[in-house]
Amino acid sequence: MENTVNQITPDRKEATAITVMRCMLLSYAEEQCIPFEDAMLSFSQSKTYEDLFDFDTEIWKEGPEYLRCLYDEELHGASQAVNA
Repeated sequence: MENTVNQITPDRKEATAITVMRCMLLSYAEEQCIPFEDAMLSFSQSKTYEDLFDFDTEIWKEGPEYLRCLYDEELHGASQAVNA
């Protein structure tokens, strides 16, 4: 049996990545008490966003909770670097 992940088109990978991102951002915005648009703008400027849409990383397959963990790690790493 062939690996079906390699047969998934880039358009489907992108659609899945967008869905995962949207789900993550909805909960993130609610938890942070910020508008979705602000969460989206901030996330879209992050390395995690770039990694999500680099389909070789396969982050798009992991789900919103994993994406949130990566984003939180990036944010906390950035704040620790500023405080150092």
